[in-house]
Amino acid sequence: MRQLILEYVLEGRQRGYTFTSPTQGFNDDTLKHVWRTAMPRGQGWGAPQFVGARSLKVFLLLDGRVGLSDVVVTGQTDESGRAGIRRAVIDILQPGEYHEALRGRLRQYSSALQAEVHRKTWFGRRVPRPNGERQVVCSHPFLTPDAWQLVEVLVIHSAIESLERGWLGGKVIPFTTLALDYREEAALVVLPEHKAREIDKVHVTPIR
Repeated sequence: MRQLILEYVLEGRQRGYTFTSPTQGFNDDTLKHVWRTAMPRGQGWGAPQFVGARSLKVFLLLDGRVGLSDVVVTGQTDESGRAGIRRAVIDILQPGEYHEALRGRLRQYSSALQAEVHRKTWFGRRVPRPNGERQVVCSHPFLTPDAWQLVEVLVIHSAIESLERGWLGGKVIPFTTLALDYREEAALVVLPEHKAREIDKVHVTPIR
């Protein structure tokens, strides 16, 4: 496993989002792909309720490896005073490492939260799984970053189940546990309910 860190830099000649971790061993095309893909999409991250919010994003690299991006909305502001600055820690995994990486993430959540997820076993059956070019867009009310952890665990649990049961041939299904726009997003993406209400002509599956 390799790791990249993408964050907003306020000092020096190269201000803005940039890699602050060593990038040796990654070619330019891979770095560009990670830079464009690792952050969840959408506008409005500067709203106060999103400070501290996390998003776990899975995407495929050009060479078949898997990116597992852990993104947090910081309290930082840019040089113009704009909030909503995010920081991403991206694990670059071989396909064979991905399953255990997800299980490791799942173990980081409290046993009480995992038990609640097991009581919601309907999630994996009722939310349609991405198939081919079809994107699945879900929604859930965003109350606090801590409350959104339920969504994270539900999605991770569903992704693990998909791998273990061989659904879609056991392929890695890209997902984003929190985004503010579905466009140019993963095959499975979850939006806050208030953002989902802005969508027209796209089916959205509520998570309750």
